[in-house]
Amino acid sequence: MVFVAVAELRGFRAAARQLGVTPSAISQTIRALEQRVGAPLLSRTTRSVGLTEAGERLLVHARPAMEMLSLGLDAAASLGDDVSGRLRINLPRAILPLLANRLLPDFLEAYPNVQLELCGDDNFIDIVEQGFDAGIRMARSVPTDMIAVPITPRIRFAVIAAPSYVRKRGRPSRPRELVQFNCIQLRRSTGGIFDWDFVEDGKPVKVPINGSLIVNDVEVCLRAVLRGVGFARLPISLVMSYIEKGEMETALDEYAVERPGLMLYYPSRSQSLPKLRAFAHFAQKRMRRDFRAGDYLPTVLH
Repeated sequence: MVFVAVAELRGFRAAARQLGVTPSAISQTIRALEQRVGAPLLSRTTRSVGLTEAGERLLVHARPAMEMLSLGLDAAASLGDDVSGRLRINLPRAILPLLANRLLPDFLEAYPNVQLELCGDDNFIDIVEQGFDAGIRMARSVPTDMIAVPITPRIRFAVIAAPSYVRKRGRPSRPRELVQFNCIQLRRSTGGIFDWDFVEDGKPVKVPINGSLIVNDVEVCLRAVLRGVGFARLPISLVMSYIEKGEMETALDEYAVERPGLMLYYPSRSQSLPKLRAFAHFAQKRMRRDFRAGDYLPTVLH
């Protein structure tokens, strides 16, 4: 188990964090295994850990063996009703407030033996490789080899701006008029820029936009909109509270598109984990209702 963790995570410290032991314990275990095998398994430098030829051969056989053992342990654990242990979930930073407001503290009170770890990360990662039990992403971003459970309604995208910007520059009446306005662009974690797409005359259209600001963080995008930098395009659920307070206005509502909502996803072998089943059931019950203005914490400006 220790060898597979080090080999997959390419590091002693990362393996130690995943297994809940100290790096020195990992090192001692690997040394003992190498003595038993009679050959070095890992090539170590100050910056990285790699596999020797012997290590690569061992990993080929050890990985499927560990998968079978993990399945057996999960199957045995599923016979009990004890919902406990650490549950690690990876999700975009922007939706952390949604989970906090919809699920906490009720989930933790219902399952006091679960330690819930919500890790906000806008980079799309391999949740299995990084030691997460599950992830939450927009439906179109979920890997095809994962089990996916819908946990929110469909999401409508809105074009928004501060009233001060609208008073100064006006607002577009059709999507193609956006080229006349300053538009804040949001860069994906993969490096590309999010498209601004709409439905016009019953057909999907993508609109080229101009803008003096590109950001890769939703929070910064929101702050820029509130400061009157220009228009932005974000899920309506993220900006409902600002619209309700009059701090933002929408445009082009009749051309807005909807996308499938957020999905909880995980590898098939994890569905027998009681802690994950409990979380999935709780999230579906609490998060499937329509979005409300209070679902996301407001941005505090100074």
